[in-house]
Amino acid sequence: MKKLLLFLFVCISHQLFAQEEPNFPDMRSWSIYLSGNDSIDRYIFSDTAYIRVSPDTKQSPIDTLMAGDNITVTGMTAKSLTIRGLQGPWLKIGYRKNGEYRSGYIWQGLVSCAPLRRGDLKFVYGIERRADSIAVSGNKRDTFPKYLVRLKVVQNGILLAKAAQIIGDDETANFSDGKIMSGMGLTNVQHIVVLTFTGAACGIPTDEYYFAWTKDGQLQQLLTKTNIGDADAYYHSEEFIFPNEKNGQPDMIAWNMEEAEATDKVDKNGMNIMKVTAKKSKRYAWDGENKKITEAK
Repeated sequence: MKKLLLFLFVCISHQLFAQEEPNFPDMRSWSIYLSGNDSIDRYIFSDTAYIRVSPDTKQSPIDTLMAGDNITVTGMTAKSLTIRGLQGPWLKIGYRKNGEYRSGYIWQGLVSCAPLRRGDLKFVYGIERRADSIAVSGNKRDTFPKYLVRLKVVQNGILLAKAAQIIGDDETANFSDGKIMSGMGLTNVQHIVVLTFTGAACGIPTDEYYFAWTKDGQLQQLLTKTNIGDADAYYHSEEFIFPNEKNGQPDMIAWNMEEAEATDKVDKNGMNIMKVTAKKSKRYAWDGENKKITEAK
């Protein structure tokens, strides 16, 4: 019942979010929506980004910012630019440099998605380029639209590490967010970073991508999990159990999956009683010395 209520809440919140349609489909994961005097704080995503006096590449840059630099988005233009297969608008931004407040314009693809920070560590992520895959069978050619997401770690203005993840250019890319956790009991892991991509309606998967930031300064992909549900009809639920959680084991990550569908019976609140139809479990071993994760036999 708890899982069902969670999925119902997610569906309702996504329906509210879906009331605002993005003007640029490639930019929807950024979730930059402004009205009136709204402003949004973000980081520079690109390793190097040129700031211009107007939304035009023909204008000479007035400033250069680096990955992880703080900016405030104060406006969005209707004028667009396409780079690395991504079409997006120019943003008006404010920022501080050399103790002085300045403003200018930057293409949205050079700006981060949701800002993530823990102490002086910034975890900067965004969609870097298209990464479509093509399958050919006889005379048939199918294109599967995808994006390459890049996660960067920046400390005091210095770029320390990068990692990449391919995601689908489908409804799961309609919104993104992230969070930073502790090392969760994994040897030599300082933080675990979770990037979430999800949709704006029930029945759309929520994909979560896990990365480990190690104590010796390396960024390593861990695992991915997916949750999907359709209110009072069905759900597919995946969870991880880390070493420092209940039933956790040293340097092991347990993966549990459960699927259920509604029956014809209802509870006292009028909701369909769910029947579990499938369960699976796996364990993954973390090698803290070599920074590798493998499925345990």
